[in-house]
Amino acid sequence: MLPVSQAQTVIEVPAGWRGFAMGFMQNVGSNFLGTSVAAVVLVSVGASFGWRNAFFIAAVPAFISALSIWWLVREPHKVKAAAGIPAERLTLGQAFAQRNIVLCVLISILLVSYLVVCFVLMPLFLTQVRAYEPDVWLWLIATLGVSAALADFIVPGISDWVGRKPLMLLTPLFGIILPLGALYFEGSWWALAGIFFLGWTVIGTFPLFMATIPSETVDPRHTATALGLIMGIGEGVGGAPAPAIAGGAANRYGLEASLWIMVALTLCAAAPALGLRETAPRPLARGGKPHQETDQ
Repeated sequence: MLPVSQAQTVIEVPAGWRGFAMGFMQNVGSNFLGTSVAAVVLVSVGASFGWRNAFFIAAVPAFISALSIWWLVREPHKVKAAAGIPAERLTLGQAFAQRNIVLCVLISILLVSYLVVCFVLMPLFLTQVRAYEPDVWLWLIATLGVSAALADFIVPGISDWVGRKPLMLLTPLFGIILPLGALYFEGSWWALAGIFFLGWTVIGTFPLFMATIPSETVDPRHTATALGLIMGIGEGVGGAPAPAIAGGAANRYGLEASLWIMVALTLCAAAPALGLRETAPRPLARGGKPHQETDQ
């Protein structure tokens, strides 16, 4: 659903505000409601009424979303072909001929792995190693949702003005803060929540490498295909095996190993950003370069 939603956002939103809009659409609702509010509500429901009932309740938003789409979403206008770009479907060869697409795929694999390892193993680390009670660690995890909900439109919004590439270079480095804080910070859990909040701003890059940069790289008619490719490979190659790999390392070397894997993943994610071609319209215009939807 997300590639189609982002493709529609590309069509509907002016290019100068594309980063902000795509970041807001992609993760504000899912992070604020899905991570922060749901973490608190569903744990409480599960504790009070049983986890089986909590799973049923968790399905309700999906039906609300489906009805809302049927009622409110209209088909976008047809997108005109970019000058000189053929109308054929986007093939894998054509997609991977684009440097930005290849680099965004690599970043997606690394940072999706970072996200999934954190969600799967961080609660275990906070419970078994740091000995936090559930009513404490669930608030620490909920802090991640608030952080992402803000970062996911602030980081892309800033990139509309200063460029995509500088944010893709800098923001992944913030991801180091979270696992190191969980490993070594000995202060109050409120202060640790602040560390979690700051470290999780790395998620603000997700709309950029998953949606905004690729949408500004390929022909507009191929946006959904390009976005689906990046998201699909990131989830399949990164998100699917990462918990098993990190979990195996945790079984062998202790849960601390999974947090060091998170450190390595976010450090490695900053490296491919060095090769990205800038795509943001405003910075390109200031540099005297006309904005193009494709780097062909």
